[in-house]
Amino acid sequence: MKQLFTLMLVAAGLAGCAQTLPTNLQTGIDSIFNDFSKKDAPGVAVLIVRDGRVAFEKGYGMANLEYGMPVTPTSVFDIASVSKQFTGYAISTLIQEGKISPNDDIHKYLPDVPDFGKKITIHNLVHHTSGLRDWPEGLHAAGWRWDESFTYDDIMRMVSKQHDLDFEPGSRYQYSNTGYNLLAAIVAKVTGKTFPQWAADNIFKPLGMQATLVNDDCSRIIPHLASSYYQDGNAYHKATDQLTAFGSSSIYTTVEDLSKWVFRFQHGLADKEPVYLRMIQTDTLNDGKPNRYAYGLVVGDLNGVREISHDGGWASYATNISNFPDQKVGIILLSNSGNFNADGESDAVARLLLNIKTGPGEKHEDLSKLPTVKVDSNILKKYLGTYQLGPGWFVTFTLENGQIMTQATGEDRFPTDLKSDTTLWVPAYNSSVKFVQITDKAKAIVYHGKVSNRVTPIKVDPSQLVGFVGSYYSKELEATYRITLEKGRLVGHHMRLGDFNLSADMVAADTFGSATGTMAFYRDGQNKVIGFKLSGGRIRNIVFEKVTQ
Repeated sequence: MKQLFTLMLVAAGLAGCAQTLPTNLQTGIDSIFNDFSKKDAPGVAVLIVRDGRVAFEKGYGMANLEYGMPVTPTSVFDIASVSKQFTGYAISTLIQEGKISPNDDIHKYLPDVPDFGKKITIHNLVHHTSGLRDWPEGLHAAGWRWDESFTYDDIMRMVSKQHDLDFEPGSRYQYSNTGYNLLAAIVAKVTGKTFPQWAADNIFKPLGMQATLVNDDCSRIIPHLASSYYQDGNAYHKATDQLTAFGSSSIYTTVEDLSKWVFRFQHGLADKEPVYLRMIQTDTLNDGKPNRYAYGLVVGDLNGVREISHDGGWASYATNISNFPDQKVGIILLSNSGNFNADGESDAVARLLLNIKTGPGEKHEDLSKLPTVKVDSNILKKYLGTYQLGPGWFVTFTLENGQIMTQATGEDRFPTDLKSDTTLWVPAYNSSVKFVQITDKAKAIVYHGKVSNRVTPIKVDPSQLVGFVGSYYSKELEATYRITLEKGRLVGHHMRLGDFNLSADMVAADTFGSATGTMAFYRDGQNKVIGFKLSGGRIRNIVFEKVTQ
């Protein structure tokens, strides 16, 4: 009762407290969002909380291109993974009330989750250390298309059929939306209310967040909704948002409503209220390494200034809430443009407001306007070859008619511009590539500040490819992939996902990259291919067994 009373007092205190930033700061913010202030393009809603008051709020661009409706501070957006902090608040509240413990085995509340022979705790779900597969990649691999409905029930069914964990609980951090959907299920089990209802009764209504809801019905009519758009060339296309993944996402709200939450959150930290202090408690992995992910929030810093934040992205919505509690500043950005960099733009606003200088190596190096130079072909030949950017992710440089071309795994080949005898500018990536450790040839490249080493690709004998042909079935996903050999290349096929090419991994034998993930094939004692394990960024080793030749 005390918590609800405090929430209502805060909501009442926030009303009518708008103040104005100095003109120079307003002008600076306008310049940051100038590219999103057009009348024929999607935009962004911006709100800044300072000292417990709304210091700035403004809409840029259009909320609906079909009807010419502008973005305003009352436009409603899908805030995607920014939703997780509300789930974190729910779990922290139940812990504070003594109804659950972070060390509880989740099977105490969710007996339908398979027993993997390993204890998975609420703590593991909160901090993304459970080993549970992430549903976006998992359901897509099973046949869900990105432009159709993903429901909470779909996610629960996927969890119930998972065969193995991706890793030992607590041993590593792997962002898992699935874990936060299960947290919502625990809230429902313990309180007897669905998570959408619990959030409405315990957060949104007490704070006066009248435009906010957890969406459990993708056919629901939501007043003042900003439609989302992605760009293809010079044209915008409407994105499809049919997601009801409450717990991990699917909260719809406005910057004005979120300002009430930000004020309450900062008020709770300042008053050292246990529920809010717990929300920023980070984690330590089994090996002692730190994990900065807390209760639906990332605890870090921006050039030494403490920052508590989270971003979100789904169906061309891009969102961010960044709190700087020591300075009593909160930044809320909600965009309906697939081109919007919510994290980067939030940092830009914070640097302006808090006079934070750019740290060493942080400034984006834009070489596009520098003159292109000519370099001797004998020097260029030192750079040709393949470099490993990450697991299953490679980039290859070739020389065609005196110009270096670049091609990353699963992508088209793109031209580059030489800006010096060691540096390329890749217009398609809007980024530079620098060749380093050069002797008879470059041993590595620097791309986005990371050093990636040269690799010697494995040569695949085309005559051996026929051994991979056949149909493969996953009991876990209840999905079948058919692999055929066409014009010397392996091609995968799924009934709902269509055809996709398989590209041989550069360094791992019997391994191929594809649009659905990395396929690592395995063999029997007679050296015949009998299956593969599918992995991606947040799924590991889903087994597909060969069922036909």
